[in-house]
Amino acid sequence: MKNLLLTSTISLLSFGAVAQDLSLPTTERWLAQFGGFTCGESKTPVTNTPAVFKEKNIMFTYMTTDYSLDNGKFVASFYENGVECRYNLIAFADNVNFKLSKVNSTAYAINGGSTCAEGKAYLDSLLTANDYAYLHGSIAIRVAVADAASVCGEGETTVGLFFKKALKPKIEQ
Repeated sequence: MKNLLLTSTISLLSFGAVAQDLSLPTTERWLAQFGGFTCGESKTPVTNTPAVFKEKNIMFTYMTTDYSLDNGKFVASFYENGVECRYNLIAFADNVNFKLSKVNSTAYAINGGSTCAEGKAYLDSLLTANDYAYLHGSIAIRVAVADAASVCGEGETTVGLFFKKALKPKIEQ
């Protein structure tokens, strides 16, 4: 009985967290896993992590897109005041000019108790309007970070958030 109650509680907590996630306006079609940080046009992740991502413990996990690849959902987590937060961003990709624009975002404490407002504000400012590079089955979203030169080399002002296609989660009939 205890196990049943515990399982039910965990299921409800998980459902509550998922219910706060944003959804794409159309069916999610492609899944890409976060593969690290890249520099320039390279598909090879670098071993260094920008300091701000370490400081805020920001970890991107995955992105999904619709069939057109025009709409994407990015998911990350971070800690704020000792509370684990989840971040969702819906973005539109201008595939002619290779610009990614924020449409909507949300952040929430996975276990409640925090607004996660500071981390959300930072990620929103980081991902409001960005250049990106489509790299044949992967994408690198260029983000400006203070220590880009120490990660990517002298004169660099951005690093790429690198996502590599993992699978097709849903197939439309």
